[in-house]
Amino acid sequence: MAQVKSSGFKEKPEPSASHRATRDFSVRPMTADDLKAVTAIEAENPSPWTAGQFAGERVQDGAWQFVAESKNSGLVCGFICGRSCAGEAELLKIAVGLECQRQGVATQLVAHAMRCLAEQKITRCFLELRAANVPALALYERFGFRRVGLRKNYYASPLEDAIVMEKIVLPSDGGIVVE
Repeated sequence: MAQVKSSGFKEKPEPSASHRATRDFSVRPMTADDLKAVTAIEAENPSPWTAGQFAGERVQDGAWQFVAESKNSGLVCGFICGRSCAGEAELLKIAVGLECQRQGVATQLVAHAMRCLAEQKITRCFLELRAANVPALALYERFGFRRVGLRKNYYASPLEDAIVMEKIVLPSDGGIVVE
């Protein structure tokens, strides 16, 4: 269910290097006050969750949610959420607002989540994503996730396979894997 972009996402041209350099984000825990901004970002994606689903997820045992907030404007630019249980985690959702894409927001969100999981002694993290979601696949592979399965026709609207990925979380985790 973890999604960044797929064939159903609106494309945005890459911002210039000078524009990208002026963007500065911090990652913090999601609060109830963030739900309006989070659901607006989520609505830009296929099969979006509702505000009620996000609110319900916030109270689940083992659930974790973070937002990326612009240091300049204070606006929420993206979010990530997942669950942890018995030494394992699943990344459930990640999305970045169209105006903030290609600025490293998703990278910061995943890095933050991986650091938190490592601190909690989580040893494995799973996720699934749309097979056509090439930008997300590249992001996850940079963090050391590897393909471990395929779920045929898993997603609806549009009908699409899901790639299942796994990452072994290391105590020093949070950074991009350099090979």
